[in-house]
Amino acid sequence: MIKRLSSLFAIVLICTSAGLYAQPGGGANSYLTAADSDPAALRLVESLRAKYEGYTTIEADFRLEIDIPGSEVETQNGSLARQGDKFHFQLGPQEGISDGEAIYFILHGSKEIQISDLPEEGETDGLLTPQSIFSFYDSGSFVISLQGEETQSGRVVQVLELKPVDRDNSDFTKMRMLVDKNRKEVVKVLAFGRDGSRFTFYLDNTKANGSIPADRFTYNKANYDGYYETDLRF
Repeated sequence: MIKRLSSLFAIVLICTSAGLYAQPGGGANSYLTAADSDPAALRLVESLRAKYEGYTTIEADFRLEIDIPGSEVETQNGSLARQGDKFHFQLGPQEGISDGEAIYFILHGSKEIQISDLPEEGETDGLLTPQSIFSFYDSGSFVISLQGEETQSGRVVQVLELKPVDRDNSDFTKMRMLVDKNRKEVVKVLAFGRDGSRFTFYLDNTKANGSIPADRFTYNKANYDGYYETDLRF
């Protein structure tokens, strides 16, 4: 379970906000490289990226629904805040803080704190950050196609399908992103595991360009009495 969740977050939450998006190429049905993505899908991706990258700060509540064959569906609630390279997020017993210089990944269940360097620009794996929740789809790791429109809860959403370029080494066969057509906002992301599991990430109550207290991005060791620290920085 932990490995699978880590793999999902490596796709959805790692720091790739400045990643290069795929360029139009051989057509949406080729599905060989990121360059074969659907031009209409890429235009939508670009509009999303431009919107989210234009925010000075962003806060959001989110939910992660975990559906694994043979197990009851589990839902975890979380929140995130970001200002530049600084961020704070919480998801169930996990918490992440970055002051722009290091990342503090806190596992409350085991009372453990892992300290890591910030990922290099364009890096596609590492510790969790909320950066790429708004831009993981433009990292060049997926072939993207536009699958049409649906109406959900009274609003029209556009459906993007993402298939991993490196299928042999991906934990997921495909992902789907639902985008509010009028507001141009990500509504939810679904990830389909090779073993039949499904993870659904709902993005709720997004607030942009607000004031966020500085201490939300500050790691204070005194707040974690009895926790064991592991410093992974080089």
